[in-house]
Amino acid sequence: MWAEHEAALEIFLACSRQWRVIVGMGGAAYQGLDLASVAAAMEIHAIDDRRECLYQVQQIEAGALEMLNTRG
Repeated sequence: MWAEHEAALEIFLACSRQWRVIVGMGGAAYQGLDLASVAAAMEIHAIDDRRECLYQVQQIEAGALEMLNTRG
């Protein structure tokens, strides 16, 4: 992992229990991380460039969603 991505991974991991999930007859589907939780984590961790960090967290989130929502 490159050093410039370390903060985003730290925030993603800090929010690892903050997923928005829809549950229905077909099972559960992950929508994404709760953005209020991500913002709070960035505040707690004193992230300076929140826009860039959020972008990087969203990239990690996209990969995680692909895996979490794969059925079969």
